[in-house]
Amino acid sequence: MKSIVFFLAILLLSGCGDGVTLYPAKGTILLQNGQPVIQGTIECESVDNPKRLNASASIQKDGSFELETMGKKGAVAGKHKVTLIEPPGNSDLPLDKQPKPQFSPIYRSYDTSDLLITINPDNNNNLNLKVAPAK
Repeated sequence: MKSIVFFLAILLLSGCGDGVTLYPAKGTILLQNGQPVIQGTIECESVDNPKRLNASASIQKDGSFELETMGKKGAVAGKHKVTLIEPPGNSDLPLDKQPKPQFSPIYRSYDTSDLLITINPDNNNNLNLKVAPAK
């Protein structure tokens, strides 16, 4: 019984050991006026990979991000649909003091976002995205 539990623990810890190859992918997200998107999350859904593996990253104050898939740096090769998620508001602040949205709401859903990226297996994936500001 102990050996079965040990085997299952090793299997769970092996993570991405199912033959999925990840490629480094980082970049910046700027508004159309050149100002960086200063916070939020970028999520990328694989279009080409039959496993539909998603990659995501937190957007830093300078607009930079580095994608991860299942907790490991990188993303699978191929085309990806992209969404952007604004950080949640602060329930302790009144409505008029809440942070204003940074970018257009069209980027919140894969169905409405027009953002696409391609991850190349050459390991040179410097992604620079420009997005419409919130109105």
